[in-house]
Amino acid sequence: MKNFLLAAIFLASGTVFAQFANPLPTPKANCLGCSVPQVGPSYGARGAIINTSYVDQTGVMNDASVVQTGVGNLSNIDQDGQNQGFSGGLGNEATVYQRGRKNETDIKQHGDYNTGFVNQVGYKNYAQQDVGVGWAENNRAYAYQTGRQNTSIQKQRYDNNVAIVAQSGRRNLAHQDQSTGTNGAPGSVAGILQLGNYNKAKQVQRGSFNIDGIAQFGNANMASTTQTSTGGINISGIAQTGYGNEACVDQNADVGINLSLIGQFGVENHASVIQDAQGSGNASFIGQAGYMNKACVEQTGL
Repeated sequence: MKNFLLAAIFLASGTVFAQFANPLPTPKANCLGCSVPQVGPSYGARGAIINTSYVDQTGVMNDASVVQTGVGNLSNIDQDGQNQGFSGGLGNEATVYQRGRKNETDIKQHGDYNTGFVNQVGYKNYAQQDVGVGWAENNRAYAYQTGRQNTSIQKQRYDNNVAIVAQSGRRNLAHQDQSTGTNGAPGSVAGILQLGNYNKAKQVQRGSFNIDGIAQFGNANMASTTQTSTGGINISGIAQTGYGNEACVDQNADVGINLSLIGQFGVENHASVIQDAQGSGNASFIGQAGYMNKACVEQTGL
């Protein structure tokens, strides 16, 4: 009888302990969803009937160079600005090389000492560089595309930003949007490398000291990064190989430093990182290999 009572007491104690050992539900990180909408002209509307080049320059010491070989390539360069107290820009440089059929380049530089470079080889590739709205200085935009129907969109506002796109394959999309938000402020750096088909990448950077690199190899991978810095530093790196992988990063740095590195290798893996550095720093590292893995990270540094 004594043994039975002892067993009953231990059983009851274990039940009570199990109920109160973890009384609160374990919180889960929010999973960030993202998308990269198609931008640029439709594939059928690219290029011209014959090789066509338009150059419009207003200002002092602007330089434009266009070389086109093939059939139906189209180039449009517009250099202007109003930073120096006179109508026109100063020291802008735009260079375009196109070989193949119906490649199209559109470069607009409004400001001073901006540099744009586009090199396209293939069929119906499209590159756009949109720099400044009258006040923009020392921005650098570079686009290299080989293959068929690739799209590169680069937008820069205010000063000192660097954007680089390199793509090879078919129907890859790269979209970069940079703005320091303040005249004369330090800028940000964004780079996209895509080798394969139907890959998509987008980078949005606001403020200063944002650094982001995306590299995708394979088909139908997608990566999207949004970085906002008002006094801190954001650093993000994404590498994806395979098919249908997705990576989404959102970083906000008020004072501290955010660091996010994602590597995915396989098929239809998903990674999400949300970082908010309000006083201290955050660091996240995700590595996934295989099929349909999912990782979500949410960090706030106070």
